[in-house]
Amino acid sequence: MIRVQQLCKSIQQRQIFSDINLNLTEGDRFALLGVNGAGKSLLLRILATLVKPTSGVVEIAGYDAFANLNRVRPLMGYVPQTFDGYPDLSVWEYLDFFASAYKLDRASRAGCMKDVLDLMDLGELRKQKTAQLSLGQKRRLCLAKTFLHDPQIWILDETLSALDVRGQIEMQALIVELGAMGKTVVLSTNRPADVAATCNRLAILYKGNFALYGDVAEIAGQITRSHRLEIDVMEGIDKAEALLHNRSNLMSFEVTGSRILIDSQMTEIEVSNLLKDLIHAGAAISRFQKTERWLDDLFMDVTLPASAGEIVDGI
Repeated sequence: MIRVQQLCKSIQQRQIFSDINLNLTEGDRFALLGVNGAGKSLLLRILATLVKPTSGVVEIAGYDAFANLNRVRPLMGYVPQTFDGYPDLSVWEYLDFFASAYKLDRASRAGCMKDVLDLMDLGELRKQKTAQLSLGQKRRLCLAKTFLHDPQIWILDETLSALDVRGQIEMQALIVELGAMGKTVVLSTNRPADVAATCNRLAILYKGNFALYGDVAEIAGQITRSHRLEIDVMEGIDKAEALLHNRSNLMSFEVTGSRILIDSQMTEIEVSNLLKDLIHAGAAISRFQKTERWLDDLFMDVTLPASAGEIVDGI
């Protein structure tokens, strides 16, 4: 669905991207990771045909994207990082404007608009002016607008970051479902947790190029994977802490109140044995959670904070 070859972009004689290559097919859920200022928003705007590259090839569904805008733009739904314009329109008027632009049939338009508002939990705000919405509500409205024409390609710029916890969980599930429906999803983020929850393909954008690009499962299988263990202890926290001091296979651990946080690279068997030993030592465990941390480590390994002169996000 999306093919990018040798893409370069310069602004005022400063090179932003050099030799970006990307190939996504139907059902791919692609995460573009990068520090703030890496250029994620700019690259997504190029994929959305809003900004022309300096050189290189951008193909959408087999078409040269910038030579066939009328063919490729109806295939795409773009959710920008910021919500601009239309402050005097109500939520309903905003959707009606885009439904008209998408040439939705007038007879079924109202029903479709109601459905997407309900899907995004905005039904009770249909008369509210868009200027009066919170940041998260504006993001939900922009998503509702995107649902109207059922695009084949979804381009989401930092979409999860403005949502509350419930919205993030629902959006993660939605991205997975879109992939199962054969849609192609491009998601920019600076949060590795978003990738682990939603995507099957990954690129880390750093200094104008992909420092890492490939299949998430393959990348995970090629590196030493770390994780964080969270253990809540009702009784015997002192006994648990004493035991942990004598374990050599922990990267680090911290005890705060009745909670233990452990960073490690233990295998499943080693984790199981640790829990058994804690219980045997007299620790009454009320909750246990394991969270993969390998992507966080990988992201830190291949990126450094952007200097002020490198900030291009949002251009």
